Amino acid sequence: MNRTRMLLYPGLALAAVALLAACAPAAPAAKVAFVEPRSGAVVSNPLVVKMTAQNFTVEPAGEVKANAGHLHIIVDGECTPAGQVIAKDDTHLHYGQGQLEAELDLAPGQHTLCLQAADGAHVALPGAGMTHKIDITVR
Repeated sequence: MNRTRMLLYPGLALAAVALLAACAPAAPAAKVAFVEPRSGAVVSNPLVVKMTAQNFTVEPAGEVKANAGHLHIIVDGECTPAGQVIAKDDTHLHYGQGQLEAELDLAPGQHTLCLQAADGAHVALPGAGMTHKIDITVR
């Protein structure tokens, strides 16, 4: 084998690896969502809320880890902008033990609920799938 051919093969191998990496599917985006109730539901108290997460590990608050954290429900308020600490008050409910189910007692009428993911330090995470809003009516 001549010297030119020997130099060509490593270059082809590197090009093939780069091409495979470029064609590999991107990791699925993380997403949080309400399972129950669904948007538009008419519900009674106490309201049982079920939440889910995909490609995101729900765990107790504390340590900040990549692609992991815990959930919050904001009742009748705006979701917290990414990068800001989520307040803790009657409107911003924290589920810092890693809960995926909550029981709420809301006044009769229409309500908006925002499910929001945050890291272990309660900082709202970026990404379109890190919040999910629904509208419900409590009788």
